Amino acid sequence: MSQVLVVPASLAKRLAAALYDGLLILALWFVLGFAALIVTGGEAVPRGNPLFSLVIYAATATFFIGFWSKGGQTLGMRAWRLQLRREDGAPLTPAIAALRLLCAIPSWMLLGLGMWNILFDSRRRSWHDRLTRTEVVYIPAPPRA
Repeated sequence: MSQVLVVPASLAKRLAAALYDGLLILALWFVLGFAALIVTGGEAVPRGNPLFSLVIYAATATFFIGFWSKGGQTLGMRAWRLQLRREDGAPLTPAIAALRLLCAIPSWMLLGLGMWNILFDSRRRSWHDRLTRTEVVYIPAPPRA
């Protein structure tokens, strides 16, 4: 049995997967908004409603933490053949996935500076990869028989 070669994921592939996941998250928010309309009898949820905000944040966190700790791939990452794992190759625990998500927020919010670090890091790590000792790798398609 041959070992599958894995290489650090490029910034372009990571951004493509993030765009794909962003569209999925947006769809999730639309579904939650529609559910809120049903609950409120068609009335708009007031801006800044803490309960609705909590639901949105919890659903988003559950999306990432769930996918990252169960196989290391969101749907966007799966489409681009990317996998998130610990630096030692082990899968993420839910606690590490949650910490990574928390570290990713400022990494993205500061004009994406944490992601641009991938261009300068020899192992193509973002700030949140470095802080949580994780890596995103590209897994080539297996050879066809």
